[in-house]
Amino acid sequence: MSDSKDTKTDKHQELGPTVTRRDFVGGTLVGAGASLLAMKSPTALAQSQGKGFKLGRSMPTPLTGLGPDWTGPGGIGDYADANGNTHELVNAAHTIRNRDLKTAVRSAEDTGEEYDLVVVGAGFAGLAAAYRYRVERPNSKVIVFDAAPIFGGEARQNEFEVDGYHLWGPQGSNGNVYPINEAIDAGFGAPLWREMNLPEHFEWQEAEGLSKKITIPMDVYSPMHIAWESADQAFFYEDHGFVLNPWQNRFADAPVSDQLKQDMIWMETYRQPPQRDDWQQWLDSMTYKDFLVNEMGIKSDVHTYLNPQMAAMGTGLGSDVASAYSAYRFLQPGVVAYDRYPGPPFSDPTDRVWLASFPGGNTGQLRYIVKNLIPAAFPGGMGLTDVLFGSVQWENLDRANEPVRIRLSSMVVDVRHIGHSDSAKTVSVTYRNNGQLKRLTGKNVIVAGQQHLNKRIVSDLPPQLQEAMDTFMHAPIATVNVALRNWKFLEKLGASAVRWFGEFGWFFSLRRQMIIDGKAPMPLDPSKPTVLTMYNSFCNPGLSPEQQTVAARMQLFGMSYKEIEEKVVDQFTKMFAPYGFDAKGDIAGIVVNRQGHAYVVCPPGFQFGKDGKPAPREIVREGYGRVRFAHSELEGAQMWEGAVAEGERAVRQILELG
Repeated sequence: MSDSKDTKTDKHQELGPTVTRRDFVGGTLVGAGASLLAMKSPTALAQSQGKGFKLGRSMPTPLTGLGPDWTGPGGIGDYADANGNTHELVNAAHTIRNRDLKTAVRSAEDTGEEYDLVVVGAGFAGLAAAYRYRVERPNSKVIVFDAAPIFGGEARQNEFEVDGYHLWGPQGSNGNVYPINEAIDAGFGAPLWREMNLPEHFEWQEAEGLSKKITIPMDVYSPMHIAWESADQAFFYEDHGFVLNPWQNRFADAPVSDQLKQDMIWMETYRQPPQRDDWQQWLDSMTYKDFLVNEMGIKSDVHTYLNPQMAAMGTGLGSDVASAYSAYRFLQPGVVAYDRYPGPPFSDPTDRVWLASFPGGNTGQLRYIVKNLIPAAFPGGMGLTDVLFGSVQWENLDRANEPVRIRLSSMVVDVRHIGHSDSAKTVSVTYRNNGQLKRLTGKNVIVAGQQHLNKRIVSDLPPQLQEAMDTFMHAPIATVNVALRNWKFLEKLGASAVRWFGEFGWFFSLRRQMIIDGKAPMPLDPSKPTVLTMYNSFCNPGLSPEQQTVAARMQLFGMSYKEIEEKVVDQFTKMFAPYGFDAKGDIAGIVVNRQGHAYVVCPPGFQFGKDGKPAPREIVREGYGRVRFAHSELEGAQMWEGAVAEGERAVRQILELG
């Protein structure tokens, strides 16, 4: 049984009930790759290869000696010791990557447990698979493993207590396509939403205490670009200052070239892309940059604007790597026009759909899946307040003789059939919990993790699956939640969203909260606390896709918590000090959530294959023996709806085995 409950208790006693500045003092640099932080150009990164650092698919150092000063504080509540990829998770995962545990697997203790289904990974795909299997086989026994001390994958949240207000911010997964009923009916949303009786219509809070009107969006993604008009947005330029709502006057006040101004407007007015029956495959045959330059005639360096926002929205890396089809999946300028053809006649999807988010992002609907699997996981009933804000009942997650168990802080290190995979009736699953290796048996296994880990823990993979998994690349994101005591400086500026072009970070936005059971969960008043969420991507144009993914992770892993904190404080001070911002008084806390493999990178050919060969993702989907694979990356767009679909697809395949 997981020891995470005791860990949680200790963490809460250490942090105390309130987040203070003292709780957010970082430590010194621990780990490798720090020298990359000073490198400003792809050339500098490439030159480092001649100095003992080789950019490739593997990290150059084991990265198994990170400490708590690297992770930094995690806020309060159930997620306090699970802010992204913590040092514990990174150390453990890299131990597996370095094959350090393989020789010890044979001596693992056999627990004697047998399950109808074993699920590896308690994110959306894994938990949706467990839920669907139980619906189809109500008398079955299911166990779900996760290496983290709490379920959710990237669908976790940070919590703060600031001046008497409880605040939430997403660690990663965030945003439902809204209106939800239209998304489901169109085949884009997850029908599981309705199955769990979640509401399909919401109301949002209105801002209070404003001295002047400010347009505030309902989510943080839309104003990144796809619906920039949903916010009063300020662009900050070094040595120039802020330009408010630059789209209103065609960037007339922005200190950029006339060509760039023209191209920024052209991106928004491009509405007639080439019509062809194979437009999807055609878009998948080129990078997004190829499309911008060759099809749209973009002449300026508009990619500097596009790269961080498209990477953060879901493509992982920038326009020189992501396929034009990947950019289309995330509604990027130009390629988004293709939705005008299959959708309602001449209708831009960015005009009719937007996103809706719970206070902690997609943590909300994931907790509902857990509640349906294990009703005693949270106190109370199925109301929004009970499930979204109730404390996890740790002792109920992994109880003996229960039909569904979730075993946390338990990293699966080996999965293999007992006998030949073509005829085996059971699968052996070995995991590490509390420093000990243990083994149990499952009739079927769904591995719901990313391929960079799957290929290392599934020991009897057929060669074609190993080869397919080797092609998957992932880019990191650093999600930084900044808890503020007030946002009067934004009110004085007249902006609800801010875009800048610096070394670290690039964007944040206020957002209006959903009304939950008749109340706004967080205030929206410039004199009261709030949380700003920043999704920080790491693009290194000019390097190959493989090199960029590794260089990006080295940049992410090479920063101590203290360095990230200082970068945030310095950037905020530079931008907002003239508007009354004071970091010491206004910042209540900063939590950093490192997601080392946040997004699968989809270069040309990822979606539909190339050279007449099937896409590797389709090969992985086939699975083998009594093992199937499920993860949102197999959709080529890592969203929670796709993760649920992949989990349910894997269950259908398992059920066909009999």
